[in-house]
Amino acid sequence: MSIEEIKKIDIGEGERIPTLNELIAITKGKIKLQPEIIAPGIINDLINILREENLITTSIVSSFEIGELLKVKEIEPGLKIGYLIPRALTKIRMVKRYVQRAIDNEFYAIHPYYPIVDKEFVDLAHSNDLKVNVFTVNEEDMMRKLINLDVDGIFTDDIALLNRTLGRTYQ
Repeated sequence: MSIEEIKKIDIGEGERIPTLNELIAITKGKIKLQPEIIAPGIINDLINILREENLITTSIVSSFEIGELLKVKEIEPGLKIGYLIPRALTKIRMVKRYVQRAIDNEFYAIHPYYPIVDKEFVDLAHSNDLKVNVFTVNEEDMMRKLINLDVDGIFTDDIALLNRTLGRTYQ
């Protein structure tokens, strides 16, 4: 789709999909970014935007594609890298291969689908200096379980629920 076609999409309640520059304008200084590379050929543009906005040291770039992540690391070593583990991957042997790739390539974090995460997973990652940021958790009981397992981050569609679960209150 062209940017013009994308900008016409109503994603609910009149909201439109922002460009990365628009998102940065709204959120800079309020949140840290974690852009995901989902298409080839965008790495240079992404890195240039993050450099221009002085967001290299505070962003984590993630992808399911290790080749794309290695390109990012080569072009901008200052960026933190998060390696996404596909949802369909449930066999622990295969999951451990992803973790080992993240370790071998000195990535910052591993991003698994939450059902595969247990204490052994978190301990393995942490003992190898990898952060564990799980996706996508929208139930309070599961958030509590993962917090108790000492994960480093939780991706959610319900930020208010996660904040309440963490005991954060905002005025």
